[in-house]
Amino acid sequence: MLRIVGILVLILLMISGIVSIAQQSEQLYYIQTSSPIYSIVPGSVFVQPLNTSTELYIAVLLNFTNVSSLLNYLNEIYLSPSLFHKWLSPQQFREYYYPSQSYINSLVVYLESYGLHYDGQYGLALVFNGNVGEIEKAFNTYINIYYYPFKDLYWFGQIGITDIGPFYYFSNNVTPSLPYNVGKYVLGIVGIDSLDPKVVSLIKQDAWKLNITRVGQGLISKVVISPLTIQQYFNFTLAYEHGLNGKGSDIAIEGVPECYVNVSDIYAFWKLYNIPRTGSLEVIMFGNDTSGGQSAENELDAEWSGAFSPGANVTIVFSDGYVGGVNLVGNLLNYWYEYYYMVNYLYPNVISISVSVPESYLAAYYPAMLDLIHNMMLQAAAEGISVLAASGDWGFESDHPPPNFRIGTYNTIWYPESDPYVTSVGGIFINASSNGSIVSFSGWDYSTGGYSVVFPAQYYELTSLIPFTPTYARTYPDIAFVSAGGYNIPEFGFGLPLIFEGQLFLWYGTSGAAPMTAAMVSLPGVRFGALNYALYHISYNGIVVSPIGTFQGLVAWIPVTSGNNPTPAHYGWNYVTGPGTYDAYAMVYDLLLYSDYSA
Repeated sequence: MLRIVGILVLILLMISGIVSIAQQSEQLYYIQTSSPIYSIVPGSVFVQPLNTSTELYIAVLLNFTNVSSLLNYLNEIYLSPSLFHKWLSPQQFREYYYPSQSYINSLVVYLESYGLHYDGQYGLALVFNGNVGEIEKAFNTYINIYYYPFKDLYWFGQIGITDIGPFYYFSNNVTPSLPYNVGKYVLGIVGIDSLDPKVVSLIKQDAWKLNITRVGQGLISKVVISPLTIQQYFNFTLAYEHGLNGKGSDIAIEGVPECYVNVSDIYAFWKLYNIPRTGSLEVIMFGNDTSGGQSAENELDAEWSGAFSPGANVTIVFSDGYVGGVNLVGNLLNYWYEYYYMVNYLYPNVISISVSVPESYLAAYYPAMLDLIHNMMLQAAAEGISVLAASGDWGFESDHPPPNFRIGTYNTIWYPESDPYVTSVGGIFINASSNGSIVSFSGWDYSTGGYSVVFPAQYYELTSLIPFTPTYARTYPDIAFVSAGGYNIPEFGFGLPLIFEGQLFLWYGTSGAAPMTAAMVSLPGVRFGALNYALYHISYNGIVVSPIGTFQGLVAWIPVTSGNNPTPAHYGWNYVTGPGTYDAYAMVYDLLLYSDYSA
């Protein structure tokens, strides 16, 4: 009898072990960034399931393999004397932190087993197509049609976009999942809802257009302020006299997706202002969808960054419907891919960004894309690439453009400007005399500032040498430069030049402040990495506090004490200009001291 009991116990133990192994093998990985809490808009009404024969194109987004190790490494290279600024190459970064090809192959084979067709790999995005029924089975979810009955779209309790509804859209209603071994590095899924491209298309219409006017039209200055005038006033010319002209640097410009530039405009601008260019100009285009037209934003970026860093190589990168083709245009995949290409294959010293996305929208409805772009900023920081982005032109957290902006909360600061590893460039307004010389400057009234709903206060903010730096969240701007100006014009008047479509136009916007500041950073031809660690540790009296020591530098910061957005600019950190604007030569000198380069 004891023998029989023993055999029964052994059988039960074996069965238990088999069940345990089976449970482990069926462990699921839930793709939380594609949860319906993000993709189903509150207030929506269920209509019906989406027809299972409907064909969809999707992109499976991949994460890094060891994010915690990467964050530890970033802390070491920015805060530790022993590893200070020991940058990784793009090849090293991919080797350490990208999913292996064998993992990618296993994910592809798994999804193909459910009938999905693999269309190709675009870096960390894998594109597939299949019908709704196949996608639902592969990801253990259901996709339905919903109706949003309201005219305005809200995020974080505030109006984000007005007059977008009512509308129908489809979305999954169950958090997607995959077997753990094939899903563990999946960051998100793009294309299983139709909300994001609808919102993104409106953002592109409203916020991705440069404010320009032809000479003779609108609120224009009677004199045009030339690049040379600005260079002389803010001491760029002194840097040039010391041999700091950008030679050996590469400036990468993030292109407006589905757009293009006319390089003859850029060369014409440099010729018009006698810019002694020695660096190269290159335009890299992926895809052939240029339905967005000619990009004044990017011609401005190239013209002014090239003018202020004449020895630097300037490269504009466009992804024009490249990732997944026309079926996935509008999902921000091409916007992301430009960053991916820059940090992996261009390896520039500096990236300049002039178009971006509301952080609050990404946090509320599209966290997968926020995380995917954030990973590119982490990679840039590990490689010693400085990333600068225009803070925006709509004032303090406002979702309404000038001249009639309205203060809001949580609805518009911009991303990736708010990223901890990105330097957000706010605006100043320069007052000119009737002969075009600069008389004074103030904080530009439409310079965007605010605080993040995603990122907490950073180390450099908590230990900042700049008076009144906020410590309750990641806040911006981090620096400011020329965004508007002229003679006898209002703050939303036009007085800064641009050659576009073969003609002289005038512009305003922080879209110009970012490339000019990127040019300043590029002048010595070295790698500074994520700038905020240095900027917040350069004091107003020129003391430079670095992980490798404390130095007496030059007085680089120029506090801005007038202007409002409508929060007031004042001595110390403020929401209009951050710490302030700068003397270009002194700032380069102090950055070199901070980074242990010989000044």
